[in-house]
Amino acid sequence: MSRKIGVIKFGGITLILSGILFLAQYLFLLPMSSPPSVDIDLMTWLKKWQFNISMADELLFFASLLLIPSIAALYKILVKAAKIKALLGCGLLAVTIPINLILDIILGRLVYPVYHIELSPDIYKLVVSLYYGGMHLVNLIFCAASISLCFAIRKSAIGKFVAYLGFTAGILDFIGAYPWLIGAVMSFVTQLFFSAWLVILGIRILGNRSEEYIIAGS
Repeated sequence: MSRKIGVIKFGGITLILSGILFLAQYLFLLPMSSPPSVDIDLMTWLKKWQFNISMADELLFFASLLLIPSIAALYKILVKAAKIKALLGCGLLAVTIPINLILDIILGRLVYPVYHIELSPDIYKLVVSLYYGGMHLVNLIFCAASISLCFAIRKSAIGKFVAYLGFTAGILDFIGAYPWLIGAVMSFVTQLFFSAWLVILGIRILGNRSEEYIIAGS
């Protein structure tokens, strides 16, 4: 029993930290303008925002890894409340981790030199398009994962407020999958809701006693 309690509490902590790091990453990306298509403008853009990109790259790595214990905790809490929805939601959330790590490598290629190899503007365009295309996919998966988890959260001791906030975050994740249509400010709003949901979910997990989870799932 103590092992289960430890996993749940640790997962609550990592959920909070992951949400904070995702928010910090978004804050570094917020002031950046859209990447230009003209070669010389793109190279100037990369040089101007090198620090922001490098910080966002580092934060994405740790925010994604912290989801691993968070998913384990969520599954332990939700599996008895709604097994299929918990399995689907946690599985989808887990899928985003390797995708984010690959995107982290891709984003790093914009700012970190490898054996002093210089990339051409065309290669940089490919790297940029791969990153934004990958983030489009991650947002869509986050949308499905959040909504699936919240159907299970409604039946658990975590509470309906967190579930409804998660539904809102999931819908906004879908909208945020199209940053080239909604603009930087609206994109940040969608990302803010997702980060806030992770933090509040973690706080709610830490605030509940282990017996509440057991009773809710019985």
